[in-house]
Amino acid sequence: MQKENTDKKQREKFLEELVENVTSEFEARRKERLQLERQWELNLNFLSGNQYVTVDGRGELFEEDKEYFWQHREVFNHISTIIESRLAKFSKINPVFAVRPKTDSDSDAIDAEASEKLLSFVRDKCDLHNVIRQATAWSETCGTAFYKIVWQNGGGLKIGEMDGKAVHEGNVSVIAVSPFEIYPENLYSELISEQADIIHAKAVSVDEVKRLYGVAVQGEEIGVYGVGKERNFLKSAEKSVRKNSVIVIEKYEKPTPEYPEGRLITVAGGKLLYYGSLPYKNGTNQTRDYPFIKQESFKNIGMFFGKSIIEKLIPIQRAYNAVKNRKHEFLNRLTAGVMTVEDGSLDVDDLTEEGLSPGKVLVYRQGAKAPEIMPEPTLPSEFSDEENKLLDEFVTISGTSDLNSSSENAGVTSGTALEILIEQDNERLSFQAENIRKCFVEIAKQILRLFSQHGGAVRRIISNAKNKTEISYIKVPTIPSDDVVIDGENELGQTRAQRRDAILRLYESGLLADSEGRISNYVKEKILALLGHSDLDSRKGISRLHEEKAQSENVAIRSGGKEIEIIDDDAIHEFEHIRYILSEYNNLTEEEKIRLFNHVESHRARLNKNINKD
Repeated sequence: MQKENTDKKQREKFLEELVENVTSEFEARRKERLQLERQWELNLNFLSGNQYVTVDGRGELFEEDKEYFWQHREVFNHISTIIESRLAKFSKINPVFAVRPKTDSDSDAIDAEASEKLLSFVRDKCDLHNVIRQATAWSETCGTAFYKIVWQNGGGLKIGEMDGKAVHEGNVSVIAVSPFEIYPENLYSELISEQADIIHAKAVSVDEVKRLYGVAVQGEEIGVYGVGKERNFLKSAEKSVRKNSVIVIEKYEKPTPEYPEGRLITVAGGKLLYYGSLPYKNGTNQTRDYPFIKQESFKNIGMFFGKSIIEKLIPIQRAYNAVKNRKHEFLNRLTAGVMTVEDGSLDVDDLTEEGLSPGKVLVYRQGAKAPEIMPEPTLPSEFSDEENKLLDEFVTISGTSDLNSSSENAGVTSGTALEILIEQDNERLSFQAENIRKCFVEIAKQILRLFSQHGGAVRRIISNAKNKTEISYIKVPTIPSDDVVIDGENELGQTRAQRRDAILRLYESGLLADSEGRISNYVKEKILALLGHSDLDSRKGISRLHEEKAQSENVAIRSGGKEIEIIDDDAIHEFEHIRYILSEYNNLTEEEKIRLFNHVESHRARLNKNINKD
């Protein structure tokens, strides 16, 4: 009994020290990266139009005052427009996932196709495209954004009840996380994999903490930054206050010899909420790893956090505001005028208050010099020259330009020349675009790994891919591969019109036809779908249905033979059966080969018979 009490006290002491260490570590990291956060806050202010803010010597934000009451302090916000343009281009990135099978066997190929269907299903359920857009908004503003991929037991379809509570099949959730919430162990290690541990700290209401962890904590007001969701998520950005909330600190520690499955320690309000191993086998070869993926706008060599385009644009924006305001002040002097008045010749206070209104009568002392308007020079050309130079710098640095209104392209009318200009314009964004595509791939890999761990035995999915609605049942634990790749090139490399034109040129050149010059129905379906006119396909994806039917027949033919049916498309069935035979050739017995050969010969005979009739 005494030993049990001693062990209990030791564990309580260990957990208390654990809470204290995590909290103190979090506070230390907050202070360490304070300068970075100030830069992010400055970026957010410039984005939202508060552009007379700067950082003082103490590292605090403050707003500069006017030197004179008459100074113009207008904001001519080009940063907001540039970010919106960049996000509009990045929103075109919406790649299609492809899963490569581990081997060339037909079973692995079918399982890989099932994984693709699962990814397509989860992608729609998670609204992945909008999550990517939101994270991209953060990376464009602050330089870095993160994705957190977690398993939600309460997600998916309801499959029953237990103790009066609903039980769901579970689903993956992909969350966009701002850089304000991520605290790495080392600010000078570029990769997430190089970090010994990572802290994710976020403001959560005390009610939510009670619901999730069953622990009551004391709430307070916490300031958090949020990005408005209007116009590509970045029309407004401000620091809001969450009432009755607490900072939940999640410390993820990578596996070590001492803790081979890593550790997750969750703390809030000085209390321990969770302590255990890393929850997900989301690394390569089913190892436990961090549930985070990092997306950068620009690489910051030797630093964990990247750089934002706004940091490069702030000096130009300051200079542009100054030039425009000085220009307007000069124009005001030209229109309102500056008057010289002899001392004591008239009521200066009246003139100062009312100015020179039209028809105003100036009464001055007899014998004094009459008031007069000081001569002003014409507007110097340097104002316009500097303004145009700054506008060009905006375009050069940001990588975005309006080809329709740009004066330097006004004389370009050739379609080829315009395509070259668009291509050059998009080339500047290719680095960021590739980073986004890589994040798509990493997210897809983690989705498959989480389903392998938590997805259950069979998953029912509904998809609208390939011109038809499909209901599929996938054996989740048998997902054979997480080797995800992206079909097609970078979306910024070619416009939709260019891709359509390339397809039409292939069609006209005859490369899509067979040796007899005919285009198969399957190819026609693909062409119409790629051109965006799948509604014109009279067959409505029937070729794909024939493919699936032929694939499902292969095993039946091996086991006992199967007769061809009147509805079968012989050309598609012949192709699918031959593909299966070649992929499984070494695994087939002689009897199975004979059955498959005879089945193929039946399709071929009927196909030749129909051709001869024609």
